[in-house]
Amino acid sequence: MAERRPLIVRRLRPGHWVAVDAFAAVALAAGFSAAAVLVPESARVPSYAVVPVVALACLPPALRRRWPVPVCALVLVAAALAPLAGWEEAFVPLAVALHAVALLEARRTAVAALVAALAVTAAGAAVGSPSWAEAASACAFAWPVLALAWTIGLAVREQRASAAQAVARSAQAAATAERLRMARDVHDVVAHSMALISMRAGIANHVAATHPEEAGEALSIIEETSRKALADLRDLLGLLRDASGDQGGPPHLPDSLRELVAAIPDGDVRVELDVDPGLTLDGEAALVVHRLVQESLTNVLKHAGPGRCRVAVGVRAAGGLVVEVVDDGRGGVPRQGGHGLAGLRERVILYGGTFSAGPEPAGGFAVRARLPLPGGSRAGER
Repeated sequence: MAERRPLIVRRLRPGHWVAVDAFAAVALAAGFSAAAVLVPESARVPSYAVVPVVALACLPPALRRRWPVPVCALVLVAAALAPLAGWEEAFVPLAVALHAVALLEARRTAVAALVAALAVTAAGAAVGSPSWAEAASACAFAWPVLALAWTIGLAVREQRASAAQAVARSAQAAATAERLRMARDVHDVVAHSMALISMRAGIANHVAATHPEEAGEALSIIEETSRKALADLRDLLGLLRDASGDQGGPPHLPDSLRELVAAIPDGDVRVELDVDPGLTLDGEAALVVHRLVQESLTNVLKHAGPGRCRVAVGVRAAGGLVVEVVDDGRGGVPRQGGHGLAGLRERVILYGGTFSAGPEPAGGFAVRARLPLPGGSRAGER
């Protein structure tokens, strides 16, 4: 089925709208002038006297988008003269001018214009009608037309203002989300590597005099870890400079988890990795799990103290991917002001999962997350 093209492919420019208004104004003036010329000879005022009033009322609205208040003032003058010329339809161009004022000017100005239009219309009906009943009937017809045009203009104005505010809020929310994403990525890249470097540097300083070979090994690990952190930072900066860039691709599980565990110093925390046999993850799910385990191990190194830590990743019968990092260290809540757990919670929730972190009843600290299982993963359920 062929795609239907819109009637107007491009948006009309302001000059185009002025041309449209000018055409409508000329057509309106010509129509009312023709009707005035065809007035029977029994009319109170000669037909030629109506034409200038019609022109004064109908032609200025061609510029209503550029100068709404002056145009409305001119039309009000014409509406005030209309009863003297025997013209009863002056409220029509007045409604057009009033709509522009309500649409483009401040509300106080729009209200003043509405009051003036209603007053001029009422005065004209009183002057041009032979009885109060006919004057009331004329006002009962003209006032709703004026009020409707004014209300439509005001409603469109407020709708546009609301849409502009919604766009501004959306842009601000997008900027905030991007700033949080950048903060999470920088934290995830730097914090884990710095924690490992700090711990290895402490070991090297402690054993430098008595076991220089162990100090040399620790310095070698520091060198390797710092190089990897520097490469990750370069990839991240490249991604920030180029929105279409690729930050080296997402990690592949379980290989990336084995690399994280292998980088932990054996003498401080013993980490057990338990991954479901056959589980493979790629893409966004792998990145979320990798960052979750990475940050949790960083917290274990900084807060738990010497002990054991168990990392479990697997699929449960409910169909969700469960990630657990539980240590038997000092427990307690990590210090206030850290951004690691907050970033993990945001990352998991954005992926559509649930997150919990807190001390265990028997001691230690646990981080648990349940993620929706991506369609491309392979695993055996427990």
